[in-house]
Amino acid sequence: MNNSEIKKTPLYSEHAKMGAKIVEFAGFYMPLYYKSIIEEHLNVRKNSGIFDISHMGEITIKGKDASSFVDYVFTADVSKIGSGEIVYSLILNEKGGIIDDVTVFKFSDDEYTAVVNASNTQKDFAWIRHVQNEFQKKGKDVAVQNISDEIGLLSVQGPKSRDLIYPLISEVVKIGKCGLFDFKFQPKNIKDLKHFEFGCAIFKDVNVEAMISRSGYTGEFGFEIFIPAEKTVVLWNYLLQNSNLSNLLPVGLGARDTLRFEAALPLYGHELDETINPYDAGLEKYLSDAKDFIGKEALKNIKNKEKRLIFFKLSGKQIPRHSQRILDENLKPIGCIASGTYSPSNKFPIGSAYISDAGVNLSYLKNFFIDIRGNFEKAEVVSPPFHKNLKTGNSK
Repeated sequence: MNNSEIKKTPLYSEHAKMGAKIVEFAGFYMPLYYKSIIEEHLNVRKNSGIFDISHMGEITIKGKDASSFVDYVFTADVSKIGSGEIVYSLILNEKGGIIDDVTVFKFSDDEYTAVVNASNTQKDFAWIRHVQNEFQKKGKDVAVQNISDEIGLLSVQGPKSRDLIYPLISEVVKIGKCGLFDFKFQPKNIKDLKHFEFGCAIFKDVNVEAMISRSGYTGEFGFEIFIPAEKTVVLWNYLLQNSNLSNLLPVGLGARDTLRFEAALPLYGHELDETINPYDAGLEKYLSDAKDFIGKEALKNIKNKEKRLIFFKLSGKQIPRHSQRILDENLKPIGCIASGTYSPSNKFPIGSAYISDAGVNLSYLKNFFIDIRGNFEKAEVVSPPFHKNLKTGNSK
């Protein structure tokens, strides 16, 4: 991808003004950090942080057959959730490999929106369009649209995030339009939202109407805020101007990754890809027994797990990295690193890895090593998450 093909979120100029370290990620110029990954990480754990996640993709699914369509495309029981609720789900290919992991918002039986990983937006949309064409050949009423470029998306995360959001909003609890979305249900007050629910509010002083969900990618209490793209700069600056309410700091992709990994949340391209199935990744609880979905038949034919995902910590200072080898006590290769990083909350290196499932048990894994540039670092299997106060419920 050349520089002319790399996209910018509506906040690119704001990040540059703030002196952020800018990198290319998933086809976008994005902030890696503003001052310090560790400082930003710890502030989210203690106070609150604001993230630009406008690079994420949004795909709408509408029509009188939308419910049967989402139940076929996604592995979870999407149609069974209530309007105003969200569900985490997977998209599988016909062989059972993971195309993406997503969150799906339900507005009514006739309307849903899937929030997808930035790196997979075009792939996901092409796949969903392919399935739509098959449905339409059968006379089904389904329309899908990629509205990613129309949406600005901010995330405010951390235990004090409500101290920032609640004083600045006026609740909207009526049926009707909410920014770019059409609420066909009576939304809850934002203050009454439970995890994986969404509603509507207006940021009073700047008159920005937003769909706000109780969701995030950090393991902390937090919100994701959906607004028209042209309102993103105004709302970003407004929230930062009120940072004193919650000790708010801007947060880049570096801390977003360390935060998600302490919460043991998967990242596509690391813990997930099309060569990995839900059983490998330990995500079988997101597979519905009550309905058919793409890839379900292939999963039935998987007799034995070939590999499993484990989480570990290191006692040394070296950081494990993606694709490095896992070795058993005899220094025989048994797998590869999926993700590795330094845990700012724990002050030691942590990682995940896929290892061969043949004959593996916890006793077998008491002594294993990571090959870090020729140095064999001893590792210890741990149960996720890596931070005792975190929830591991999947959310992007």
